[in-house]
Amino acid sequence: MYLKLMKIADKNAQEFKLFLKYSEEIGLDNSMVQAAGGNTSIKIGDDMWVKASGKWLINSISEEIMVPISIARIKDVLQKDNCNDTDIVNCINRELSSNEFRPSVEAPMHAILDFKYVFHTHDLNVNALTVQKNSQLMFEKALNGLNWKFIPYIKPGIELCRQLVKLKSKDDNIFILENHGLIICGQDLNEIKNLNNEIRRRLKILQNRTIMGPPTKHFEEIINLKDTGYQFCEDESINALAFHQPSIDKLSQGMLLPDFLVFLGPSLKTINPADSNFLDKIKKLSQNPLPLNSCIILAGRGIIVRADALKGTLEIMRCVYDLLSLIPDNADLKYLNENETLALLNWESEHYRQNQNKL
Repeated sequence: MYLKLMKIADKNAQEFKLFLKYSEEIGLDNSMVQAAGGNTSIKIGDDMWVKASGKWLINSISEEIMVPISIARIKDVLQKDNCNDTDIVNCINRELSSNEFRPSVEAPMHAILDFKYVFHTHDLNVNALTVQKNSQLMFEKALNGLNWKFIPYIKPGIELCRQLVKLKSKDDNIFILENHGLIICGQDLNEIKNLNNEIRRRLKILQNRTIMGPPTKHFEEIINLKDTGYQFCEDESINALAFHQPSIDKLSQGMLLPDFLVFLGPSLKTINPADSNFLDKIKKLSQNPLPLNSCIILAGRGIIVRADALKGTLEIMRCVYDLLSLIPDNADLKYLNENETLALLNWESEHYRQNQNKL
């Protein structure tokens, strides 16, 4: 793997191996990264190696998932007012790249942060706050003494990059992204690890986990889903959502995070199994284009999942459960609005990422 890079210098090769190892460690922790979410980067000379779009950090060592980008070229194209995702893809250093992957849509953000390492996660401890209204006030108390900035929600990718340029100072090495996640920067990998652990420690003590009543069992023997295009979820925690009315109410109102939207659609529908012809309704919902109706709540029965759901759908649904369990039932939540939702669902770069995760 990465043989061309490994020939550059022993020091760079060793740093790169340690970078891949920590990227994998983060990918293995679903409280920090879920499915194809999150991205990491390392800068070596003029090249920045960043996770490829749609790939999973959990595979950082077992697969070649990092893409080399010319830092000078990407900073140059970002000067154009009409810079687009294709311009970013064209900044790949083809002499070092051995695949046809696209870089993460967050590559511009990684490039303009002048640190050797940039780690972007969707940490549950962070997002349990970022999805609540007025969360900036909570972070001001929790992160006191650290060099951080709060970034109001903006579309990921180039737009987020431009917003960071406007708001960051040279000392800022932590960014809290509203309705999105966390960015940590550093010149040393141990610095990244220590900072990440400190932020998580400070935020964990703010959490009061809600215990959702467990479902009694699956209902396959009572409800036959054959030929509907759906099957019952086997994860008891995910199924518990269908038995917790505050969670059902939250999930019916919209989506809180971009990855929830990209994998699950604009909201989760709830169907009462006692309704007449409810199996026909489910079958009809399975005909909508993904990610619409990837999962459906059968009230008091469990969660059903489309047979053709994107790879990672269950991981995202488990993240939904884990996130909601950290949020008080009476919390005032900030959902992605209609314009923000449409911008993501109609984004060609997200269509590409979805295609990378089709079963």
